[in-house]
Amino acid sequence: MTASSDPRDDATHTPLPRRRGTRPPSVATPAGRHAGVAAFTMTALAALAETWALVCLGRAVGDLLTPSSTHLAGLLAQAGAAATACALLQAAVQATAWGSAATQEAALRRRVLDHLLDLGPAHTTSQRTGSTVSLLTDGAERVALYRQTFLAPTVAAALAPALCLVLLGAAVDPVPAAVLGAAVVLTPLLIGLAHSRLRASSSDSRRARMRLAAEYLDAIQGLTTLTLARAARRTQEELRARGEENRRAVMGVLAGNQLVILITDSLFSLFLITAAAGLAAWRLTSGAVGVGDALAVVLVSYVLLEPLDHVGAFFYVGMGGLANQRAVRQILATDRPRGAPDAPRAPADPGAAVRLDSVRASWGPEGPDVLHGVDLRVPTGQHLAVIGPSGSGKSTLMALLSGDLLPSGGTVRVAGTASSARTQDQVRAASALVAQTTWLFTGTIAHNLRLAAPDATREQMWAALDTVGLDAEVRRMPQGLDTVLGEQGLGLSGGQAQRLSLARAILADRPLLLLDEPTSQVDLASEAAIVAAIPRAAAGRTVVTVSHRDGALVSADRLIEVRDGRILERTDSPAPAPVGPTGSPGSSSPGPAGPTPTSAGPSGSPGTTSAGPTPPGPAPASSPGAALAGPAPTPAGSSASSGTAPAGPSGSLSASSSGSSAPGPAPFANPVPDPSQEA
Repeated sequence: MTASSDPRDDATHTPLPRRRGTRPPSVATPAGRHAGVAAFTMTALAALAETWALVCLGRAVGDLLTPSSTHLAGLLAQAGAAATACALLQAAVQATAWGSAATQEAALRRRVLDHLLDLGPAHTTSQRTGSTVSLLTDGAERVALYRQTFLAPTVAAALAPALCLVLLGAAVDPVPAAVLGAAVVLTPLLIGLAHSRLRASSSDSRRARMRLAAEYLDAIQGLTTLTLARAARRTQEELRARGEENRRAVMGVLAGNQLVILITDSLFSLFLITAAAGLAAWRLTSGAVGVGDALAVVLVSYVLLEPLDHVGAFFYVGMGGLANQRAVRQILATDRPRGAPDAPRAPADPGAAVRLDSVRASWGPEGPDVLHGVDLRVPTGQHLAVIGPSGSGKSTLMALLSGDLLPSGGTVRVAGTASSARTQDQVRAASALVAQTTWLFTGTIAHNLRLAAPDATREQMWAALDTVGLDAEVRRMPQGLDTVLGEQGLGLSGGQAQRLSLARAILADRPLLLLDEPTSQVDLASEAAIVAAIPRAAAGRTVVTVSHRDGALVSADRLIEVRDGRILERTDSPAPAPVGPTGSPGSSSPGPAGPTPTSAGPSGSPGTTSAGPTPPGPAPASSPGAALAGPAPTPAGSSASSGTAPAGPSGSLSASSSGSSAPGPAPFANPVPDPSQEA
C-alpha cells in the first residue's frame, strides 16, 4: 500500500453516470426545510428585538443625562422586554437548529445508503469503502450541521441588518440608516469572497480526511497479511504520512477561518463602528437627533456586525459541510444505467428460466464490451455449469443473471422478466447468489441466515443447514444458532462459512440459484462437503455454477465454456460414458458432430477420453462432471487421452487423443488463464 497505489485517491468519489439535463438533487428534507424557515424567521425577529432593545437603552442613557428624565422607567422596561424576547428567540433558534440537525443527519445517512444499495455493487467499485464509510458517518454529520446550524441562521443574519436599518430609520434617523446601509452591502460581498478563497482548501481537507479513513480501513482489514508480509512498519509510516496530510489540510482551513475573523474584526468592524460614531456625532452637532438617539445609532452598529461574527465563528463548519454536501450530491445524482435503449424484444419463453439474446455487456458507459453477442437459453430446473479462463466474461455473465449489471445491448430475461432499469429489482429478486468470497456479518448464525428470510423459523433454519450438511456442526456449538460470529464470519472455517452462505441462499427460496466459484476458497475436505450439498440445494431450482474446479460441476446437466466474451462451445445432455472392450474405464470417442459425445471403440483408439474409473459393466447416467473429473488411474494396458479439439459444427466439444499412455487433463479442462484478459 503506497501513497499513490490507488488512483481513486485523486478523486475520492469518482464521478459516476449522472442524470443529464437535471438540477443536482437536493439533500434537504421537508422537515429540514421547515426547521430552516423557522430558524430564519426567529433569527430575523431576534435581530429586530435586539435593535429595539439597543434603541431603548440608548434613549434611556440619554434620558439620564437630561435634567428632566420622565421616560426612564418606560424605556428600561421596553429594553428589558426586547432583550428577553431576543434571548428567548436565539435560544429557540439553537434548539431548533441542533435538534433538526440530528434528525437530518440520520435521514441523510439513510437516504445515501439506500441509494447505494439501490445502485448495487456493480456501480460502486470506483469508490473506496473507507471513503464511503467516512462520508456516511462524519460527512453526513457535517452536512446536517451545515444546513441546520449554519446555512439558515447565516442567511437570516445576512438579511437582518436590512430589517434593523429600516427600524433604525423609522424610529431614530433615516440619514445614518441610509449611510450605514451602503456599508452593510459589503457584508455579503465579503462572505462570498471568503467562500471562494477557501473553497479549494475545504475540498482538499475533505479528500485528505477520506483518504486517511480509507487507508486505515484497508490496514485494519489486511492486518494479518501486512504482518506476514513484514509490511506493517512500512504501512505505519505511510499512515503517518496520510495523517500529516490530513493535519495540514485541516490547519489550512482553520488558518483561512482565522483570516476571515481577523479581517472582519480589524478592518470591517472598525470601519463600521467608526462610521456609525462619526454619523452620530455629525447628526448630534447638527441638532437632528438628541444624545439618546445618537447613542442608539452607535449601539445598533454592533447588530450590523453579527452576520460577519456568525460567519467567522462557524466558517469551518460551513466550509466542511459544503464540501461534503457536494460529495453527497454526486452520489445521489448517480443514476442506474438504463441498459440498451434499442434492445430487441425477445419472445416469451415459458420453459426457460434464463434467456439471453444477442447480449452485450460492459462495466461502465465508456468501458469496452466484456460479452459480445451472447445467446443462451437455460431451461427451468436445469443445472448449467460455466467454465472458461479468467477474464473471459464469466463473472460478467453472473452479474447479468443476478441483476447487478444491465446489458448494453440485447435482452436478458430472468424468470420471464426482461432486465432493465425499471425491472432491475424484480430480476434481483428472482435469484440468490453464493459468491466465491462469502460475506458474513457480525452477529449470530441465526441473524446471518435471516438476512435472506427475516421471518424464517428456527425449524426452517435447521432444515437449510441440514440441506448443506452443516446442522450437525452447528448443533455441536454451545449456543447453536445463537453462536456469535466475528467480523467476516470469524469463528467459522472457510468451508463452514461457504456452506452457511449456501444455506442462506436456500432460505431465500429463489427460483434461480447462482454459484460463483463456490469451492475456490476452501480446502479439499470442505470442497467435498460443498460438492455433496450442491445437488440437495439445487432440488427444484434452476442452478448456474461457475467454477475453475471440476468437483463443483459433477452434478451439472450441461456445460458451456465462455472464452473472449463469447460462448464458443457447449455440451448438452451428455450421454453415459460406457466401458470399452478392454475394460478401460470411461473411455469414449467422438461420434458425428453434435451436442453429445458418442461411445468409444477399443481403448487407445483415436478420440478416447478418460473420465475416471468406473466399475465394469453398464455405466450409470453421467454428467459433465464425469468428463471433468480430471486425471484418473487406468488399468494396465489401457491408455488415457487428453486435450480439447475445436468445436464441431453443432458447437459441441470434440475430444482428440493425445497418443500418450499417461493420464492427461480432463477433456473440458480450462487453459492457462491469461492475466491480461482479466475483467
